[in-house]
Amino acid sequence: MKSPSHDTLLEPHKAQFASAPEQARKAATVEDALAAAAELKSQVGKVRQFARERRATLAKFGKNALPPEQR
Repeated sequence: MKSPSHDTLLEPHKAQFASAPEQARKAATVEDALAAAAELKSQVGKVRQFARERRATLAKFGKNALPPEQR
């Protein structure tokens, strides 16, 4: 067990994933999280619209209505 005075933030950074070596060690602030959510909000509507259209096409024509790479 670590001593109570041990602070993990003082240790050198070790990336959790090799694909993201500069990944942050601490959670984002509330302001950062809200800014990111606002930035992504417009994309959510586009993705939902695409998914809705895809499901309608599948319901109407079946699996063969999709391009070969999406089957």
